[in-house]
Amino acid sequence: MDNDIRKNQEEEVLSFDDLKKGTNNQYHPPACASLELELRDAKEDLVYYPELTLNPKPNQIDLLIVSRSGKARSTSGLAAIFKKYNIVEYKSPNQTMDIAIYNRTVAYAHLLAARYGGKLRPVRDVTLTFIRKGKPVVLMRELEASGFMISKHEKGIYHVTKENGIDIQIVVTKELGEAYHWVTMLTDEVEYEDMERILKDIEGLTDVRDLLNAEAVIDLVIKLNQDKDWVRRIRGMGALRDLFKDEFDEKDREIEKKTEENKELSEQLQTQSEKLQTQSEQLQTQNEQMKLQSRQLKLEQEKNTRLQQEVDELKHQLRELAGKIAML
Repeated sequence: MDNDIRKNQEEEVLSFDDLKKGTNNQYHPPACASLELELRDAKEDLVYYPELTLNPKPNQIDLLIVSRSGKARSTSGLAAIFKKYNIVEYKSPNQTMDIAIYNRTVAYAHLLAARYGGKLRPVRDVTLTFIRKGKPVVLMRELEASGFMISKHEKGIYHVTKENGIDIQIVVTKELGEAYHWVTMLTDEVEYEDMERILKDIEGLTDVRDLLNAEAVIDLVIKLNQDKDWVRRIRGMGALRDLFKDEFDEKDREIEKKTEENKELSEQLQTQSEKLQTQSEQLQTQNEQMKLQSRQLKLEQEKNTRLQQEVDELKHQLRELAGKIAML
């Protein structure tokens, strides 16, 4: 299953150049990037599949996070309920999160299971995460009225449970506080102090994927807050690359070095393959020659056998002739 999902991910091409303020789609790639940054302590375990298409019709999950181990090894409270497959539904500040959104996301869990022939069971293997800036009070009331229990796991994270039901959490970003400063940045209320906080966090990033995710988040933050005075201090998409030019250059050099090494290795493998092919052909020729010699040897042995039989027959005849002569 993971290979099939990964193929879908490899076919996705996320572009941040066409993000425009006021559209729904502008939030999804940076939102996915912010979650990946929040959970980067488990990057070896978690695999991210943004905007996963469930079938040929337009049914897309905002983000599917797959745990290789079956339970996220992240220490983040955001991953406390995570299982093998974790569906994330993100809503921008100007979007509602109501019971219709909830029902649709639950349906996604079952569609995901149906896509893979029933091998995946939503209740056992899937969790749902809803993320929104403000608390969806009406939705939470409706869920409670439907028999769900809602408990506060920690500040800004609410667990929604029901007997024999899917594990659900509602994340209210404006309540999370500074502990989750990446996922809380996707608003139009960011101040320069907030930017300073994440820029300080960026100084500790060494993985190029983390840097690119940070770049995506910062780009959207700047677009959403373009009327703020502090935006003049940040130069948009190029700012992060300029601030951390050495890190990006080092990663580029590493990629270039790896590419050259792979090229050399490929050439060596090709040369070895050609040598092995030549040796194989030589061995095949030798084998054919040995087979021919074996057939010739067998023919010689058969010929010798026939000659020996003829000699033995002549000896027998001579003995009989000698006996007759002696009697005369």
